[in-house]
Amino acid sequence: MRLNRKNHILGKISVDTFLKKYWQKKPLLIRNAIENFQSPITEKDLFKIAQDEETISRLIEYRNDMWQVKYGPFKKSEFLRKKNSPWTVLVQNINHHFSFANSFLNFFKFIPYARLDDLMVSYATKKGSVGPHFDSYDVFLFQAKGKREWKISAQKKFDLDKKSAIKIITNFKSKNSWVLNPGDMLYLPPNIGHWGISHSNDCLTYSIGFRAPDTFEIQSKFLDFIQDNLSANKKDLYKDPNLKLQKNPAEINSNMINKIQQIINQLRWNKNSIHTFIGQLLTDPIENAIFQQPKPISLEIFKKNLSKKILELNPKTRMLFIKNSFYINGEFIETDKKYAKYLRQLANDRKISFKTTLDKKDLNALGIILLPLYRSGFVDFIQ
Repeated sequence: MRLNRKNHILGKISVDTFLKKYWQKKPLLIRNAIENFQSPITEKDLFKIAQDEETISRLIEYRNDMWQVKYGPFKKSEFLRKKNSPWTVLVQNINHHFSFANSFLNFFKFIPYARLDDLMVSYATKKGSVGPHFDSYDVFLFQAKGKREWKISAQKKFDLDKKSAIKIITNFKSKNSWVLNPGDMLYLPPNIGHWGISHSNDCLTYSIGFRAPDTFEIQSKFLDFIQDNLSANKKDLYKDPNLKLQKNPAEINSNMINKIQQIINQLRWNKNSIHTFIGQLLTDPIENAIFQQPKPISLEIFKKNLSKKILELNPKTRMLFIKNSFYINGEFIETDKKYAKYLRQLANDRKISFKTTLDKKDLNALGIILLPLYRSGFVDFIQ
């Protein structure tokens, strides 16, 4: 599904209005973002996924006057709790498990993929909550089932509970409060204090989060990138053939300072290297992403499949592009400009069909480009 200014999930608010007046500026409540919504994802689905070792999940309770958190994977028995005991389980990267979740994220294509993080789903019993807190990133909170009340704060400064295992605001003051029903949605920009409390025993909330790397992370990773791509001869040693006797042996003399400064000044990067770094940084998959490699197939078989089936990105795959340069899961893709339009379509739509559109020469060229991605498990055919 391509971006359409009318095909979104913002209710009566247009995409342009949202981006201009609300995005990273102020909260927005949207009633009936999706009318008559019924969640294809159930709490049982959530419990099952939370038992997987590769899944990032948390179980949060308020017990003994303290907010307590336990990290997954969980045993099935841990979810067999009494309904009147307030608790919440949160499971991240649900879009890695359900095709519906990927389709649901299509409603948010008005925000670039480079910013999109994942779809997290939480289940809560009545009065279940994760406490008053704030996030450092943008988030859409879509009510999928049951009811949840959201209290919103206008505070600029927060005091945090130093004894709590999670980030809890101790001086939270509510400015607005809304109860969300299935199909309702709340957008929150970064650093807005909020507190969600379940009003039912079947509360399911979809959280669409957006990536926001901090300045330190970007700068430190760029330094690592530069180090990994140094072209200078690593065997070159510091030299001072014209060394002279100095009065103070502990002093770092000006000649040494100048020579080392010259060595440092040899470090160079250009626009292309910056682009490569950005492409790799923003497509780096999540830390626990594992790509299952398929059974090896020949180029001829791959091309045959390519001409008959739909090729789609693995749900864990991140694919972005800068003009005619393409990046997938932290890797640069070599391609001819002639075939860039096909890779752009794959990146934008996350799937592509080549049926009856290619001659043998172009099919062969695209097969050579895409087969390594298939062998790495980054793409697969829809059966």
